[in-house]
This record gives sequence, C-alpha cells and structure tokens, in this order.
Amino acid sequence: MVDAVMSDEAALLELLNSAPIVDGVPTDELRGAGAADWLRAHDIPGTPAAAREVRDAIAGVVRGQRPAAELQRFVADVRQVPVVGGTGVEWKLAGAARFPSRVVLAWAGVQGRLRPCENVAECTLFLIDRSKANARRWCSMSTCGNRLKARRHQDRLRST
Repeated sequence: MVDAVMSDEAALLELLNSAPIVDGVPTDELRGAGAADWLRAHDIPGTPAAAREVRDAIAGVVRGQRPAAELQRFVADVRQVPVVGGTGVEWKLAGAARFPSRVVLAWAGVQGRLRPCENVAECTLFLIDRSKANARRWCSMSTCGNRLKARRHQDRLRST
C-alpha cells in the first residue's frame, strides 16, 4: 500500500509541476499537441482537460486562492474498503476511483508539507517538504533558493 501512496504523491507533484515557467515564459504541458503524450509519459490516465481541471483546483487550494471544499467533487463517489490479502489488510479505493480522486487523496495526505515554491515571481512549481523541520521553501535550492538569497543580499547592500 505504501508504494501506491508514494506513486500517487509523485503523480500529484508531476501534475502540479506541469505548468512551469521556462526561460521566463509560462508553459503548460497539458495544453497543445503534446499534452496526451505528456500524460502517457508520466503514466497519468485520462484526458488533458480532466488533468488540467484537477491540477488547477488543487493548485488553487494549495496557494490559498480556492477553498478546499472545491475538491469535494473529485472524491464524492470514492470510498475505501478493506481487502484481506497474503500480507494482511490493505485499503483499496472503490467507487469512482479515477486519477483525479487519487491525486486529491494524495493531496490530503501531504497537507502541510505540499507548498508552492517561495520564488513566486519566477516560479510556479510546487514541492513536498519531507524535512524534519518542515522548513523547505524552494523547489530547488540551486535555482530558486540561490536566486532569492542573492536578490535579498543585493537589496540589503543597496539599502545600506
């Protein structure tokens, strides 16, 4: 069961990060001719439109722009049922357990650790902070973290 959760968390992060800013230009992997290929390459079932819909809803909730209640429609028909197998009891999704439901449930499992990169002026990516202190702020320290730290340093130099 842990592998399925990790897989759904990875899919959630891939989905949320499918609209990056590349060389200063906003892009969207789920629009245009290559969208279906992108979904297949990332093992994400469904249509680009459905993937965009759940991505934009979760992103809005994580950024504080939408209420979490908007995600209810993606999990309305889902339930978990216990299944006894060779290794014990596992919980399986039943009902309309489609990809949007799975990523919303993955979001529920990482609330408080899933956040947008703090470099909001130049980055639209998200991160799942697995650090003990839960203090990670950037999608990448080598890019966004260094840029922001350098910018703040320059601002301090200018103000003195």
